[in-house]
Amino acid sequence: MFLKTISVLAFLLAGAVAFVPYSAPKGFGTKPSALRMSAVPAEPRVVLDQLPKVYVYDHCPFCVRVRLALGLKNVKHEVIFLANDDIKTPTDLVGKKVAPIFGLPQDNLVMPESMDIISLVDKDPRFGTPGYFKDFSDRTDLKAWQKQLKKSGISGHMQRPRYMEAALPEFHTKDGRDAFVKNHPVPPFEKAEWKADDFTQERRWEEYAKSMAMTDELLPKLNEMLEEMDKMIYCEEYATEGGMCLDDVDLWSRLRSATIVKGAVFPDKLKSYLEYYAEKGDVPLYFGMAV
Repeated sequence: MFLKTISVLAFLLAGAVAFVPYSAPKGFGTKPSALRMSAVPAEPRVVLDQLPKVYVYDHCPFCVRVRLALGLKNVKHEVIFLANDDIKTPTDLVGKKVAPIFGLPQDNLVMPESMDIISLVDKDPRFGTPGYFKDFSDRTDLKAWQKQLKKSGISGHMQRPRYMEAALPEFHTKDGRDAFVKNHPVPPFEKAEWKADDFTQERRWEEYAKSMAMTDELLPKLNEMLEEMDKMIYCEEYATEGGMCLDDVDLWSRLRSATIVKGAVFPDKLKSYLEYYAEKGDVPLYFGMAV
């Protein structure tokens, strides 16, 4: 675990301003209430004298993991949205430009890495019931689905250009949007080629526009994959039989990104799953600003 401590004063000053069909495992995708073992247990409200701080980008699924985990554990916290071109703040905090970053002013503690943060929060009794999150299951199909979404180019073509169109806090300035486009290629480009000196910023923006223009071609493929995911999740409250676990924290945080795509069709069970965790974890979906 990568940890770095700083003084409380310094910490406080740093704040502010893709396509292959899948066969779901037997038993998955069933919806009858008799198959549900329990809803996600509610935790009592946790309000520390000094609120934990979470430095995040709204679009980042790793950041969303932490926000969702804190929401599910009912921990009141301060969310600080970093501008995408802000290098100084995260570097001052943990030595490099990364997110999420979690801090406890009362402990003089700041740290990156989403799963390390969630582990810390879930072990510390100050944040409610220790061991609230069951570990990841041994399912490989959920990860395989995510990899296929990326490998097919669907997520890169469909999501990244839309982040530039939506009113996300990290992209409220042109500098923030330019910084993202400069560092995040769309398919089929690899990062080394994308960031080469002869690959101009004007061309990068042109490639983003081309990706947006592929919507009619890729939307049916995305919707078919969402149909497959609907069959893969166990019920509306958790993806894997046996109850909520870290599968849900990771999967939900990634599925949320697809809600930014206007025209994406989420089947009933999958939509209910998304809305369930959005409410219980206090992290909004993008349906209202889909592009």
